[in-house]
Order: sequence, then C-alpha cells, then structure tokens
Amino acid sequence: MDSRRGVSGPRARSFCWVLATCIQLLLLVELSQGRKLQQSSRQRRLQPYTDSTNTARHGPAVKSFQVSDGSWVDCVPIEQQIAAHHPALKEHIIRMSPSSYLNLQQNHVKPRSSGLHPQSFAREHGGCPEGCIPVQRRDPKQPLLRKYQTPTLSGQGTPHEYAVVGMPSSKGAYQGSGAVLSVNAPVIGDPASEFSLSQLWVVAGQYDNNSLNTAEVGWQVYPSQHPSDNPLAPHLFVYWTADAYKSTGCYNLGCAGFVQTNNNWVLGGTLSPYTTLDAHANNEDEISLVVLYDSTIPGWWLSISDTTIGYWPSSLYTTLQASADLLQWGGEIFPSATTVGHTTTAMGSGAFPIEGYPVTAYQRNVTYANSPNTFFDATLEIQGVTNANCYNSSIEQGDFGSSWGSYFFFGGPGGGNAACVKQN
Repeated sequence: MDSRRGVSGPRARSFCWVLATCIQLLLLVELSQGRKLQQSSRQRRLQPYTDSTNTARHGPAVKSFQVSDGSWVDCVPIEQQIAAHHPALKEHIIRMSPSSYLNLQQNHVKPRSSGLHPQSFAREHGGCPEGCIPVQRRDPKQPLLRKYQTPTLSGQGTPHEYAVVGMPSSKGAYQGSGAVLSVNAPVIGDPASEFSLSQLWVVAGQYDNNSLNTAEVGWQVYPSQHPSDNPLAPHLFVYWTADAYKSTGCYNLGCAGFVQTNNNWVLGGTLSPYTTLDAHANNEDEISLVVLYDSTIPGWWLSISDTTIGYWPSSLYTTLQASADLLQWGGEIFPSATTVGHTTTAMGSGAFPIEGYPVTAYQRNVTYANSPNTFFDATLEIQGVTNANCYNSSIEQGDFGSSWGSYFFFGGPGGGNAACVKQN
C-alpha cells in the first residue's frame, strides 16, 4: 500500500470514533468549567429564612461539626445568614470580596503565629463547604447579648472600666483602623457575669444624643456566654450599634447586621493558642485586625490575620455610613454589681503596663487610614483610664524600633492589687 495514501476502511472508522469521543470530552470539560465560572461569578442575594414561629434566624444547617473545645458549628448557606432579616438589607447583593483598591493587609504587618489557623474549627475540620458560613451554635434559651455602654468614659456612672487610647476626635476624618493584638486569657473574678476584652473601636456620632455608631472587633473572655466551649479562653468577637447601644446591634451573628463571607473563621469561636499570665511565653500569641471602608459596597470590611471575614454594610448606620469621627484601641472589663469590693477580674494579661514585654498585654502596629489606600502609624493619646490603680495604659515608642510602629501596653489585676478599690 502506498504510504502516502490516507487511512481507510475499519481503521478510518476507528480513528473517527476516537476523534469524536475526544471532541465530546473536551466539550464536556469546557461546559463544566463554564458552569463553574458562571456559578462563581453569579450574584448572591440575601434571602431571609423564616421558620414556623416567624423568628429571624439563620437558615437550616447544611452540615454541622463538633469542635474539640466543646462547641458546635453549623454551616449555613451564605444567602440565608441572619443578616438577611435586616430591613435595610432586603435583596442585598453579597459582596464576596472587597474592592481591589483596598489595602486590607495594613501595610503587610504580620502577627506572630505558629503557622496554623488560630481557631480549632478550621484546624480540625478545614471550614464549611463552599457557599456556606460557619455559625457558632448557641442555646436558644440564652438571651441575646448586647452592650449597653459607650466605648469611652461616659461620666454616667457606668460600671464598665477601661484602659483606652485613641486618635483625636475629628468629624469624618477616618476610613480605617488596624492593630496587632496579643491574645491573652485574663483571670475572671465572677465567671457567672463578668468579662474582660481587648479590641478596637471605629466610632461616629455622639453618645449623648443616641447618634453613636460603632464597628468593633477583638477578643473577649466571657465565661457565661461560652459555658461549654473552653469558657476561660479568649473568644473572637465583632459588635456594632447604630443608636448608642440602645436597641440596635449585637455580638457576632446573633442578630441581623454583619454580613459574613468567610467559610472557616467562627465569630464567637475560641482563639488558641493564647497566653496566660502564669505561663507567659517569650513571644506572645497574636492576631491582626483591620477595619476599612469600601465605597463600592458601601460598607466596612473586616480582615483578621490577612483574611477577609465580611463587612458591616453602610445601610446599618446613620453616622458611620462613609467615615468615622473617632478611633480607639484598648481594654475593657465589666464587673458584677454583687461583687464585694473591687472585682478581681483582670484586664489584658493581668499585669500592669510597667511590666512590659512579654508579660503585659499590648496592641502594636496601631494604624489609621484617612483613605482606603494607605495606613499611617497612629498618633496615640490616652483617652480613658477609669482607675490607674486597677488597670492602666502606657503609650510606648522606640523600644522595638520601626517593627512595632505605634504601640501601647495596657491592663492590670483589678482587685488583685491592694490599691485598687471599688468606685461608687
């Protein structure tokens, strides 16, 4: 047979069949990839789920996990998270990522870490399936927890105590806040009702006329709110209010408000490892926090340790819709009204600022943004120390060179110090 002639007969038919099969497979692959691309790019809208009692709640869990710390995490469809029930978020299109121009990496300041995820749920289970968010399961009989106090010293007889630093108040001056926080586990004097926290506040409006709006994030040791999941450990939290803590807002995903997009960070979940005063390490465990305004949503994005978590839509707010008037960082404790003398609940690590690193709690690389693109080292001032004999704060500079930027130490032992007495 002439080698220049084409294939014919049975061999030709076999060749054509193989070729047709390959083409069909390629078409199926392209179709599948097209469907995936279409699914990934399609708009997701909040869709409120309503049960038989007409109660605002998350949609039914697609999957649930028990974590080694004792908590349960339910994976709910992102469209059916409780935020869908907020009147201002009706038909809200979920933004899965912030605008490309945002600098959520806070100039790429990295927290110290072991290289593992700071939460047990992600380490043990890898997160929720795509299209779902993790929601920490809570006892439905437990009342919804809200704050009732201003984040500054109100002069109104508040029992909360603070060691807070901040930037000067200036109307509409700020569009972002960031810090790296040491993660501590302070002693809680009365686990039945008291708490201690470290956080940052993004604030607009006034407390006196109930126009105070906030976006807040940090860690909190609050045993009564986490009775079954390592109650004496620090837990990640977010918070917001639009009326000076009167009737709006809540912690984490307890009410309609914050829109979560991340599938492996649990708001309200335990942070571990963490540092205690009795066994402090040479290098404290840390997380980094950034809150930054995005005009495209519009709203305030939250990033934790370089991972975007979700956002507070501007429509939640009245005075915090596009900029903030005040940025604050520091610690807060809430004592029980029934405690005799001053509470022994500690703030920070439980050590005073004079003890320094690595014993005292701190926030370092404290920054602010006056536009969505650039962060600057914060020019800090002491804005609230309730009683320096109980808890205090000191603004530092220079000891760690440029690597720590603006930073401060804060905390104290409370009633564990003889000079600390209860204020009337």
